Amino acid sequence: MAASLGASSAHAAATPEPAARVIVRNEGCEGLVQDEVGRLLDIELAMVTSEIRSGPPLEVALRCEAEQLTIAVVDPLTHKRLERDIPAPEPEPGRERVVALAISQLFAASWLELLSATEPPPPPPDVTKPPPDRAAVDAARRVAERSTEVERLPPRPSIELLAGVGARGRALEGDGRFAAGRTELLVRGWPDPGVGWAALLGWDVGQSSRSQGLVRGHALTLGGGMAWITARRRSGVGGHVLLAGGVARIRGISREPGIPATSSTGLTAEASTGLGPRIRYGRLRIDLDAEIGAMLRAPVGTVNEGTEPPMSMGGLWAGLVLRLGGALR
Repeated sequence: MAASLGASSAHAAATPEPAARVIVRNEGCEGLVQDEVGRLLDIELAMVTSEIRSGPPLEVALRCEAEQLTIAVVDPLTHKRLERDIPAPEPEPGRERVVALAISQLFAASWLELLSATEPPPPPPDVTKPPPDRAAVDAARRVAERSTEVERLPPRPSIELLAGVGARGRALEGDGRFAAGRTELLVRGWPDPGVGWAALLGWDVGQSSRSQGLVRGHALTLGGGMAWITARRRSGVGGHVLLAGGVARIRGISREPGIPATSSTGLTAEASTGLGPRIRYGRLRIDLDAEIGAMLRAPVGTVNEGTEPPMSMGGLWAGLVLRLGGALR
């Protein structure tokens, strides 16, 4: 048994490691795992790489500068060096697969000449590299036949969810104007890169002091409309136009017994528009919007009616809101 184990160990030690079929070199692409790119590329081109085990491997050089990724490949089958520039993928999970797909398409472009009816002229002899194996060339031809149409890269995220907080000055045109806090939940969809839809759920709460009491107001609204953005890769300007409906309540609270106060609740509607900077980093989304709008059919609350002005959340308003969220898909 000891002799058998010794022989097995000696045999395992003498067995050479399999030669790499894809070699990927990375220059300046921080966070990009070159071994993972090589593994995925080997899977994409398995029909060819399985035939070049004894020949020269497929060589890939990646170089990142600013927001551009340069891919250079050395193809031992056609003896060509090809380069391609693409936008650098976002630093998020899955970008190694995006890069591997782009590299596989570049190799397929090199192998398209293998489909020509006439054989290309033989390249000059290279004493440092063995000639490509015929089976590998045939496999490359089949890959090129399947790749005559460039594969689309995965789509950009198109659904966004953001939570926001802010402040509004309400009833600006009347005597009962007051400040209100704002919280909201916003969902945006982008069927087009620059124009999309938006749905918004918002809650406003505020109060205004009177000499003999105070008046508090609440409004819950739900609506939707159109959103737009003009953006570069990570920043830009965007806005929206929304219509909403909901319910509002105004409550008058007197400081002393005997002072009359009124409260009311009712349905309301609101129209608004907003504009501001947009930040996109990977899946992160940040908005800062200046907004203006108007509320219709808002209820009214009073303290000591006839002496103090009534308060309403209706009329013109202006505000500022900060939103933070991310892309869902």
